[in-house]
Order: sequence, then structure tokens, then C-alpha cells
Amino acid sequence: PTPQVNKSVGKELESWKLAAEAELTSNFFNMHAMHESTAAERAAHGRPLPMLCVWSLADDRYKCRACVCGNFAEMDPTMQSWTAQAEPSSLLSAITLGRKRGWKMSKHDVKGAFLSTKMPEGKIIIVSPPEQWVRWGLVPARVCWTLDKAVYGLRESPSLWSEERDSQLTSLTWTVGKVNYRLSRCTAD
Repeated sequence: PTPQVNKSVGKELESWKLAAEAELTSNFFNMHAMHESTAAERAAHGRPLPMLCVWSLADDRYKCRACVCGNFAEMDPTMQSWTAQAEPSSLLSAITLGRKRGWKMSKHDVKGAFLSTKMPEGKIIIVSPPEQWVRWGLVPARVCWTLDKAVYGLRESPSLWSEERDSQLTSLTWTVGKVNYRLSRCTAD
């Protein structure tokens, strides 16, 4: 943990613990991101990947984000580990067209985007929870988790999210009045 978290006492320490508990509850248990590893899964995987916490404090809001240390995983040099984004020129073109046509626009961030993405069938990744969580009693000692979702820190998470995002957006349709709409991918992106 960062020195700020390590040196905390009293109310400040409790605030960090609550942030860690919120991360564990909302992003791992509520999102069904993992399950306790079985003996067979542990035997098939080998040594668990460690996890760490990224701590932040902004406007008196204590935040904890648990991340897998993906740099400890074996690396497949052929694996795509990035996600494509819309090019700025494509976005600017769409905004310009929308303004001329009087479209309403908004932007959104998908909270916990990676945690909306299932791990590929048959892929087993086992992690050990952050040591700080064990010391604070949030997680039992020697527990390991098998990931069911693409957790932050895995090399493949951006690519897996990209596939999930694109499959959802290309199948999206809606109707306004008697007109049906769908999203169309720009050929440049």
C-alpha cells in the first residue's frame, strides 16, 4: 500500500478500509468477477497472480481499485492486448454531422467496463487477493480466486472488453416514432 494508507490511523484508516470493502463488494462480488478457486483449477493454473490496490483520495472521497499484477503472467507475443478507440477525426465528423442535423448527443463512461466482460470459455486465471485485504480481515488467508470477468490489470482485459463492447454496440437497435435506428461502425476505425 501507499505510505498514506500504511501510516493511517483512526478515522482515516477506517475510511481506507471502507473503500477497500466497497471495491471488494461492489466490483468483485456484485459483478460476479470471480469465484473461490477449486483444487482442480489451482492444479491446472499453477502459481496465482498477485493483486495489488491502487489508492486515491479526491474531495475527501477514499477510493480503492484492486488490480491483477498482469505483468507476472506468461506473455503470448501474438496476443492482442489493446482496444481500438474512435479516431478523433471520426468523432469530430460525427459531431459536426449531428450538429447540422440537430441530433442530441451525450457521452458516457461504462463504470467498471472490464468487469462487464466474461473471461473466454476454458481460460483459467487464478489470483491471490491483495495482502492488505487479508491483513484487514476482508478476505481469509490463503484464499485464491478464479476470475470469471476481465479484471483490471490483466494484459488481455482491454482486448476482451473491446470485443464485448463492439458486439453489444453492433447489435443495438432502437425505434423513434416509425424510424428504426442502429449504430454503424466507421470504416476508418
